[in-house]
Amino acid sequence: MTDTEQKLFRTPQDALVFAFNYSTQTRDRSAMDRMAAPSPRTGKGLSGNDGAAQAGMIRRELEQLTDIERAVLVARFAPRSSPCACGRACCCGHIPNPEYADAIRTLEQAAMAILPSGTLVHYQLRRGLVEKATGIKIEIKALAIKCGVAERTAYAHWEVIKHWFLGTAKPKKSKEARRRRVAAGGGAADIPGESELVTEVATAVDGIESKARKHADELLSALDCVRS
Repeated sequence: MTDTEQKLFRTPQDALVFAFNYSTQTRDRSAMDRMAAPSPRTGKGLSGNDGAAQAGMIRRELEQLTDIERAVLVARFAPRSSPCACGRACCCGHIPNPEYADAIRTLEQAAMAILPSGTLVHYQLRRGLVEKATGIKIEIKALAIKCGVAERTAYAHWEVIKHWFLGTAKPKKSKEARRRRVAAGGGAADIPGESELVTEVATAVDGIESKARKHADELLSALDCVRS
């Protein structure tokens, strides 16, 4: 067997997606649900005990992460819900994923500590901004109206949570300005443009998502099933 065949996952991210989705696909379901919507194959050639063992191996490595790091990864890669075909009148076709709900709750609670001291933040607003940071499409203006808070307040809190979760990218260096010709004594001389006089000192700042993914990459890259 070649090394390529042994490496089931091209990247640590592929391994994360598999592990988090496998757990929801195989969660105990009613007989009617299983008949109506059988668990799909993973596309990795893994199902049954083999798939469960592989997912368990990946998840075991993730136990070394902090609670916040695990919550970040679950919020990013685990499904928000799973299909449901129970046939009941109240069924909406899906059921919430408890693991995802717990992860958002963990992040929402942690966000309280990074907001300005003495600030009372509407729970629904805080949760909505955390979900927006994880990639859910949420309009801040609509969220502010829904929560009954000023739009300016919602945007101010979003800036704090976005920086905390996503970090800050290093600014791109500006293009060098053309040198200017100025009079100098009896002749002319070139002087640098304004942008050439500025020294780039800003650096990127990792958010909790970047830190969590880097830590997970280190752990999962050591597995035989993941390409490093």
